[in-house]
Amino acid sequence: MTPALALIGIPGSGKTTVGELLAAQLQLPFIDVAELVEAEVGGSAPEFFAGAGEAAYREIEEAVTLAALDETAVIALSSGAIDSAAVRGVLGGEVVWLRTNVSTATRRLSMNALGMAALVAIRNRMDAMLSQRAPWYSEVATQVVDTDRLTPTEVAAAVLENQGGH
Repeated sequence: MTPALALIGIPGSGKTTVGELLAAQLQLPFIDVAELVEAEVGGSAPEFFAGAGEAAYREIEEAVTLAALDETAVIALSSGAIDSAAVRGVLGGEVVWLRTNVSTATRRLSMNALGMAALVAIRNRMDAMLSQRAPWYSEVATQVVDTDRLTPTEVAAAVLENQGGH
């Protein structure tokens, strides 16, 4: 079984918000992998990541993602799930990259309130993450929607309009 629709992208790209809209429109369940990871670790994903380390976090993220991809649903992958070759290898069906630039993502995540030094550090880290992941997003995506100037409703409409149009 493969998901009806998988959404991929960096943090702040709108995977959860758009996924919920698409699931409602397609009358399918919605699965947010980030929520599943938090349920698995019994708390905040960032706190688990900080305490247990990246390797332990990624192992759980991969296992939870692989299990979720067996469901017929609209699935919002956590941003790091694409780092896993196993996840990339089983992604099938419609995979939509919600392509977002880093400045838009940090604004959506309200990171501008953290002050300039913190914002610059976060943007630099996110730029590096996007540079690393962009080839993988591109490799698995059957559709790309640029979200920077669109509302979540407009993004969902674009996904539905282009569905199946690899």
